[in-house]
This record gives sequence, C-alpha cells and structure tokens, in this order.
Amino acid sequence: MLAAFAGLLAVILVTLVIIYFAKGRGRPDTEFRPGFAWLRAGIYFSICYLISYATGTMQKILDTPIVTSEQLKNPVWWAWTVACFAFIFIAYTYMWVHFTATFDRKKDLGWSALFGILWGTSSGQLFLSAWVVSDRIFSSAALAFIVAASALSIWQGFFHAIYWDHYVSPEHDTPLTLKIKTVAGHAPNVLLTLSYVAVYGNYTLFILFQTIALTSASIGMRFPSPFAKAGPHDLAAREEEGIPWCTGYISEDYTRDPYTPFYPGWVGPAKSEGVNA
Repeated sequence: MLAAFAGLLAVILVTLVIIYFAKGRGRPDTEFRPGFAWLRAGIYFSICYLISYATGTMQKILDTPIVTSEQLKNPVWWAWTVACFAFIFIAYTYMWVHFTATFDRKKDLGWSALFGILWGTSSGQLFLSAWVVSDRIFSSAALAFIVAASALSIWQGFFHAIYWDHYVSPEHDTPLTLKIKTVAGHAPNVLLTLSYVAVYGNYTLFILFQTIALTSASIGMRFPSPFAKAGPHDLAAREEEGIPWCTGYISEDYTRDPYTPFYPGWVGPAKSEGVNA
C-alpha cells in the first residue's frame, strides 16, 4: 500500500518538475508568481513525503497508536500534551498571525488552508524523519535529540531565508517580525514538540502540531491561490550582496507605514504622509 503511494508521489514529483522547467525556463525571478510558488511548493511537499517513506517514518506513523491507554492515565503526559497544543495555538494561531504583514492580498481561506495542510503534513514528516534517522544512528536518546534538533534548526534557518521565503511564500515579514517569530515561535516549536515525540513517541500528534502551526501561518499570511494576481509587495526583499538572505519588508518609517501596524508607535496610514508604501 505504502509502496504504491510512494510510486504515485514519485510520478507527481516528476510531473511537477517537468511542468516547472517547461513553463519557467528563461523567466527571471524578479516578481512573485503564485502559480510558480505552488509548483515549487508541490515539489517540496512531494520530496518531504518521499523522504518520510524512504526513512521508514511514514510506516512508523501508521504503525504507532495515536495515544496509548497508559498515556491517557499519565498526568505528566497530559500536561505535556496540553502544553504543546497551547504553545502552538498561542505562538502560531495568535502571535504569528498578529506579527504578519499581509499587504493588500485578498483572503482566500480555502486555498490558504489547503496549502497550510500540505505544508504542515509534509514538513512535519520531514522533521519527524530527522528524529527517526537520528534515533536509529545514536544509542543515546539525548544525543539523538540534540543532533536532530540542531539539524532541523540549521535547515529551517537557511532553507527559509535563502529559498522558501523568497521563491515560495509571498512577503509577510519585516526585520522585527522575523526576530519575533524565530525567538518566540520556530525555535521553541522544534525544542518543545520534538522533545515531546522523543519522550512519548506520539508521531501522529507531532504531525498535528506542525499542521496546525503551518496552516495558521498560511492563512495568516493570506497565501494566494495559484490563479491569483500578485501584488507589488509580494516578492520578498533580499540582501543585494553576499548570501541572498531574506530581510523582510523594509520601510523608511515603520510607525507610519500602512503595512506595519504591529510596530511600537504606529500611528496608522490615515495620519501618514509621504509613506514609503
């Protein structure tokens, strides 16, 4: 069953790659194009699912109970589980969404939610694969956790800043929000939920945590449908010299910019003059 599913994923991956190169050859990446963003994301999603299959992670998810009867009787497990859900909801459903620049993108709840579910289930399996492989290699669970958490932190930082946030996601950050989300969201997410799965082995719940987080993020940034028309601010800003690191939206005055209401001292666009929008 899983082998057939993996075969289908491989066909989807090859098809998306062929379409991407056939449609994108020779086109400069100087504007955000929702259709190509979905193609790039689809390639990433497929690769994540295939890595999960190849490492045996997908099989582990299916073979492992969502929860066990012993866990349901364990107050410490309940406390940790509730803490993980509470953190995800506070850090992503509220904080991440609040500190997100949406510019003039229209809400498209259905497409944004679909993207978030695919993003969460695929990335969740990629993260879980890092733990499964690390746990298989190292006899010490503590060492396996340190290696997996370190690898995921490095991967997330570089992959998102250099590729994902520029070529897939529309612009949704500023220098301030990038710092807030890293310190209060992404870093503790890896530490809390990965340690949870390392101790208790609730693979399905781990995937659920990441799916809730990234679906919230997708809806919060108003990820566009593949057929949407991109806006003038959707292409994420990057460093012009050295490593093409995403910087977030740069404004001359964040307190008077119409797109940055989360900055301290923001007075709103109605009172602004000469705003760099």
